[in-house]
Amino acid sequence: MIKLTTIGFATCFVLSVCLSPGQALSQETTYYQGTSWTIQMVKKGTGNASSDGAYCEVKTTSFEPRSVAIQSSPSKEAGMYRTVIKLRKLGWQLPIGASAKVKVGNLFRVEANQIVEAPPMVFKVESADSMASLLADYDPSLQPEMANAVLNGIFVRTKYGSTLWFQFIDGNEPEWNPASVEKFEQKISFKSYEQCLSDLSQMAADAAGGGSTPLSSTSPLAPSSGVDAKTLSAPPVANSQPEDQPDAVAPSSQWSFKADEEDWGDSCVLETQDGNIKVGFMGSPGKHLVAFVEGVFKGETRATWHVDDKPAYVSDGSQNDYFDWHEFGQLPMDLLDQMSVSKELAVTGAKGERVVVTLGGAAEALSKFRTCFGRR
Repeated sequence: MIKLTTIGFATCFVLSVCLSPGQALSQETTYYQGTSWTIQMVKKGTGNASSDGAYCEVKTTSFEPRSVAIQSSPSKEAGMYRTVIKLRKLGWQLPIGASAKVKVGNLFRVEANQIVEAPPMVFKVESADSMASLLADYDPSLQPEMANAVLNGIFVRTKYGSTLWFQFIDGNEPEWNPASVEKFEQKISFKSYEQCLSDLSQMAADAAGGGSTPLSSTSPLAPSSGVDAKTLSAPPVANSQPEDQPDAVAPSSQWSFKADEEDWGDSCVLETQDGNIKVGFMGSPGKHLVAFVEGVFKGETRATWHVDDKPAYVSDGSQNDYFDWHEFGQLPMDLLDQMSVSKELAVTGAKGERVVVTLGGAAEALSKFRTCFGRR
């Protein structure tokens, strides 16, 4: 089936504060404990999530005396989160209130047909050994890409290692490069992260609405055709789709193969479609593989292609004027190998768009596509 979800990242963020004597101690619920990262919900006292400052934290476990933490707390809009990146190192002895420029990851953009490195983030010192950066202070046009780059750096390990690193522009602090989660942990760790965010949103909704979920299963309007109660009661991590994003679509397991003749010659096409959403692959025999997604993205984008618990691949995409879909290059044939023995293909965009396609019933079409594409 094809499932479409959107994970939102708000442009407003909040810093956590240390508890002073007399305040309630923090409660921590662990969702995942790995060799490199842990995921937990931190909640002060026993009150509701909003007033007590609960947040989901993804934090390094094997990077001492340093640590990197990403903390997300619920915003007023259901399904959106306020997030802060925190860096800590014992012995820093930093002056509170000072700031430092830190380049995070290998983020870049294209300007006038030239590749330009993205500007560094500004971190503010909040204690003698820690500092934090609010994404709202970063370049607004790059905030979604930065959020996606940080998550990919944590949950996706490439053959070259982790892509999450911190380069300190000022001073003499060496570059940080914390390891991402192990390959065999990728799927379970990301699922745990999503579950933490979902539980966090549910807690905030219970406190604000007396137990109602962000998307209620009831409605003052008469039911319209094609609307499913399950869609209305989707979990918080998968809701708050922008109005210009497609709705979730019905299950489908139909993959098809066809060989067409285009202006440039023979072409092989493998695709699955449901409604206005289409996902597939295309290529001329012996040429480069091109993946495509229709009905999900807008403008220039970057997406992660991920099959089950296999290694993920990141590719830049843009709209094809001829076919009107978004096409993605830089993807290896290994991705097709993964699909032939797996259950789901997920494509996640830089702005949180996400489409999940079932691979059930795809084997025959995949085999025909590989035969066609492999011809010389």
